[in-house]
Amino acid sequence: MQKTESNDNGFSEIWSVPSQLECGTLFLNPKLAGDLFFNKLTNVTCISEKMIMESMKQFQKNHSVPYVYSQNYPELEIFLKSKGFVYHDTQHVLKKRTLPSKKPNAIKITHDTISLWTGIFCESYDCREWAEPVSSILKNSISLAEYYVDESSSSCMVLYEKNSILGLYCLGTVPSRRKQGSATSLIDFALHEVHSRNLEFLMLETFERDNLSKFYSNLGFESIYQKNIYTI
Repeated sequence: MQKTESNDNGFSEIWSVPSQLECGTLFLNPKLAGDLFFNKLTNVTCISEKMIMESMKQFQKNHSVPYVYSQNYPELEIFLKSKGFVYHDTQHVLKKRTLPSKKPNAIKITHDTISLWTGIFCESYDCREWAEPVSSILKNSISLAEYYVDESSSSCMVLYEKNSILGLYCLGTVPSRRKQGSATSLIDFALHEVHSRNLEFLMLETFERDNLSKFYSNLGFESIYQKNIYTI
């Protein structure tokens, strides 16, 4: 879990600004306000009212909804509930290493094609108002992570390598092209990258509210652990 969490944190640092608090990490990006992945208090290892209040002030300052992640920490969840927090969602962390028989093609984004990835991402996640900040993030991070789209320019993903693990993030497909295999082709491409780089496995995360657990299970992903998310 420590290695996968480190991969998650490493990618989060590319898209959000981290702050180390008393016993947790606060990630914020006011330009992506309201997103529960890029604005979160996570890695919480103690119960601290002072830290919770400090993070709440930062969320409010950035006009962002407060999200607190709890990883196998029931005492924290009891404390959060006592402070008015309510359960919001569960993030499932999954892994897979089985090699697909065929490696699909994928288009790697360069500085000249950032707008292509941005357009697919913003349409997939219904956040067209994020186009400018997302493009800016890509320009600043294209040497830190790998951005891909499938051959039909229907789906997008990010690959982030750390701790001998390949993390797959921001997987999305434009609504009109869903259920046609484009996202699966990107996953298969990523799995071949895991093998060619001699990495341990491919990891990805999915939120329970997105109802994609069965989709990933059918593709052979297995659950590693989960994180409960609280908000107020």
